[in-house]
Amino acid sequence: MSARGGFTVLELLVAASAALLILAAVGSFSRAEGRMVDREARRLRLREASRRVVETIAREIRGAGFAPAAGSFDGLVDGVAVAALDRIELRSDLHGITAADPPDGVLDVDSDERIAFFSNPTRGIVSESVGRQTLPLTLESMVAAGGLAFRYLDACGDDVSPPAGSELSADERARIRSVVVRLTVVEPAVASVGAEVSAALRNREKLQCE
Repeated sequence: MSARGGFTVLELLVAASAALLILAAVGSFSRAEGRMVDREARRLRLREASRRVVETIAREIRGAGFAPAAGSFDGLVDGVAVAALDRIELRSDLHGITAADPPDGVLDVDSDERIAFFSNPTRGIVSESVGRQTLPLTLESMVAAGGLAFRYLDACGDDVSPPAGSELSADERARIRSVVVRLTVVEPAVASVGAEVSAALRNREKLQCE
């Protein structure tokens, strides 16, 4: 049966079905495109987050050992107080008894003159400790075991990193000229994103390759 001078009912049904199929295909493509854009946006946020963390660590490494005044603190020796594969502790003589004083050659380990960076595999985070205060630099479950890694290089560029689970000795720490910081962060459905930066200690610029 057909409408006079028009389309048959069958033709109208076929056209409606085709239109629905096209709309469904467009909707499916749009959803897939949206998911892809969302994943890429999350990946970019992860990359930026990891980059900010390694840059924060690198900035402190570059200034480690600052000691402009005579005193008991030897920045060349004690600037890097702890050097492990997943932890580093840095010390500098930044100020005196009060914040208004100039550097006094004495280290206050309870203040911002002692800064450490380390990973916590149980919580999956990277943290920064300033004196006795500890603050997370990443979200929970964002960093897998081994996600934060330090490599220590001497003036020749040779590796002086310690074996897993141990720390460099005082003599080995005194040889460190630069540190490579590597951080890998993860998020479900986004995979993993890594950032790496190399930082040279400014107070050890005169170390010579032997």
